[in-house]
Amino acid sequence: MNTTYRTNFLLRTLIPIFLFVSYFFISHSTTTLVAAILATLLVVSSGIEIHKNNKWSKTNLKHDQRTRANAHFAGYITYWMMLIALFAGGILLLNTDIPLTFPKLIGYTILGSFAVRWLIRDYLNNREKFE
Repeated sequence: MNTTYRTNFLLRTLIPIFLFVSYFFISHSTTTLVAAILATLLVVSSGIEIHKNNKWSKTNLKHDQRTRANAHFAGYITYWMMLIALFAGGILLLNTDIPLTFPKLIGYTILGSFAVRWLIRDYLNNREKFE
Protein backbone atom coordinates (compact mmCIF):
# COMPACT_ATOMS: atom_id res chain seq x y z
CA MET A 1 0.00 0.00 0.00
CA ASN A 2 1.39 3.39 -0.95
CA THR A 3 1.30 5.93 1.87
CA THR A 4 2.58 9.43 2.41
CA TYR A 5 6.10 9.86 3.69
CA ARG A 6 4.64 11.27 6.95
CA THR A 7 2.55 8.14 7.58
CA ASN A 8 5.46 5.87 6.71
CA PHE A 9 7.71 7.84 9.07
CA LEU A 10 5.19 7.61 11.92
CA LEU A 11 4.84 3.86 11.41
CA ARG A 12 8.63 3.46 11.39
CA THR A 13 8.88 5.29 14.73
CA LEU A 14 6.90 2.46 16.35
CA ILE A 15 9.85 0.07 15.99
CA PRO A 16 12.28 1.99 18.26
CA ILE A 17 9.47 2.70 20.71
CA PHE A 18 8.66 -1.01 20.92
CA LEU A 19 12.36 -1.87 21.34
CA PHE A 20 12.83 0.69 24.14
CA VAL A 21 9.69 -0.55 25.92
CA SER A 22 10.96 -4.09 25.52
CA TYR A 23 14.34 -3.11 26.96
CA PHE A 24 13.05 -1.17 29.95
CA PHE A 25 10.11 -3.38 30.92
CA ILE A 26 10.76 -6.89 29.58
CA SER A 27 14.28 -7.98 28.67
CA HIS A 28 16.95 -5.60 30.03
CA SER A 29 19.22 -7.06 27.34
CA THR A 30 22.12 -5.06 25.93
CA THR A 31 21.32 -6.39 22.46
CA THR A 32 17.81 -4.93 22.67
CA LEU A 33 19.20 -1.57 23.74
CA VAL A 34 21.70 -1.54 20.86
CA ALA A 35 18.93 -2.48 18.40
CA ALA A 36 16.72 0.30 19.80
CA ILE A 37 19.49 2.88 19.43
CA LEU A 38 20.28 1.77 15.87
CA ALA A 39 16.58 1.83 14.93
CA THR A 40 16.29 5.33 16.40
CA LEU A 41 19.26 6.50 14.36
CA LEU A 42 17.72 5.05 11.19
CA VAL A 43 14.39 6.75 11.85
CA VAL A 44 16.06 10.09 12.60
CA SER A 45 18.18 9.91 9.43
CA SER A 46 15.07 9.01 7.43
CA GLY A 47 13.23 12.00 8.92
CA ILE A 48 16.12 14.32 8.10
CA GLU A 49 16.18 13.08 4.49
CA ILE A 50 12.41 13.52 4.12
CA HIS A 51 12.62 17.01 5.62
CA LYS A 52 15.52 18.05 3.34
CA ASN A 53 13.60 16.99 0.25
CA ASN A 54 10.29 18.43 1.57
CA LYS A 55 8.40 15.18 0.96
CA TRP A 56 6.22 15.04 4.09
CA SER A 57 2.89 15.20 2.25
CA LYS A 58 3.98 13.44 -0.97
CA THR A 59 3.08 9.82 -1.69
CA ASN A 60 5.80 7.25 -1.18
CA LEU A 61 5.60 5.01 -4.26
CA LYS A 62 7.56 2.28 -2.56
CA HIS A 63 5.27 -0.64 -3.31
CA ASP A 64 4.63 -0.71 -7.03
CA GLN A 65 4.09 -3.87 -9.05
CA ARG A 66 7.80 -4.39 -9.74
CA THR A 67 8.86 -4.17 -6.08
CA ARG A 68 6.02 -6.48 -5.04
CA ALA A 69 7.06 -9.03 -7.66
CA ASN A 70 10.65 -8.83 -6.44
CA ALA A 71 9.52 -9.31 -2.83
CA HIS A 72 7.44 -12.36 -3.80
CA PHE A 73 10.35 -13.85 -5.74
CA ALA A 74 12.72 -13.28 -2.80
CA GLY A 75 10.16 -14.85 -0.44
CA TYR A 76 9.83 -17.87 -2.70
CA ILE A 77 13.62 -18.38 -2.79
CA THR A 78 14.01 -17.98 0.98
CA TYR A 79 11.06 -20.32 1.62
CA TRP A 80 12.87 -23.17 -0.12
CA MET A 81 16.22 -22.24 1.44
CA MET A 82 14.60 -22.29 4.88
CA LEU A 83 12.99 -25.70 4.27
CA ILE A 84 16.31 -27.16 3.14
CA ALA A 85 18.18 -25.60 6.07
CA LEU A 86 15.66 -26.91 8.61
CA PHE A 87 15.68 -30.38 7.07
CA ALA A 88 19.48 -30.57 6.92
CA GLY A 89 19.85 -28.99 10.37
CA GLY A 90 17.37 -31.44 11.89
CA ILE A 91 19.23 -34.40 10.44
CA LEU A 92 22.57 -33.00 11.64
CA LEU A 93 21.22 -32.36 15.13
CA LEU A 94 19.90 -35.90 15.42
CA ASN A 95 23.03 -37.60 14.07
CA THR A 96 25.87 -35.47 15.50
CA ASP A 97 26.86 -33.85 18.76
CA ILE A 98 26.36 -30.23 17.65
CA PRO A 99 25.58 -28.15 20.77
CA LEU A 100 22.45 -26.59 19.27
CA THR A 101 18.82 -27.17 20.20
CA PHE A 102 15.87 -27.38 17.84
CA PRO A 103 14.32 -24.06 18.98
CA LYS A 104 17.65 -22.29 18.40
CA LEU A 105 17.95 -23.92 14.97
CA ILE A 106 14.47 -22.70 14.08
CA GLY A 107 15.19 -19.19 15.40
CA TYR A 108 18.50 -18.86 13.58
CA THR A 109 16.93 -20.17 10.39
CA ILE A 110 14.09 -17.65 10.58
CA LEU A 111 16.48 -14.75 11.24
CA GLY A 112 18.75 -15.91 8.43
CA SER A 113 15.80 -16.21 6.04
CA PHE A 114 14.72 -12.64 6.82
CA ALA A 115 18.23 -11.38 6.10
CA VAL A 116 18.50 -13.36 2.84
CA ARG A 117 15.03 -12.22 1.73
CA TRP A 118 15.88 -8.56 2.36
CA LEU A 119 19.20 -8.91 0.53
CA ILE A 120 17.64 -10.57 -2.52
CA ARG A 121 14.73 -8.11 -2.63
CA ASP A 122 16.97 -5.05 -2.29
CA TYR A 123 19.43 -6.40 -4.85
CA LEU A 124 16.65 -6.94 -7.40
CA ASN A 125 15.07 -3.54 -6.72
CA ASN A 126 18.38 -1.69 -7.00
CA ARG A 127 19.50 -3.64 -10.06
CA GLU A 128 16.38 -2.57 -11.98
CA LYS A 129 16.87 1.08 -11.01
CA PHE A 130 20.22 1.26 -12.77
CA GLU A 131 19.25 -0.59 -15.95
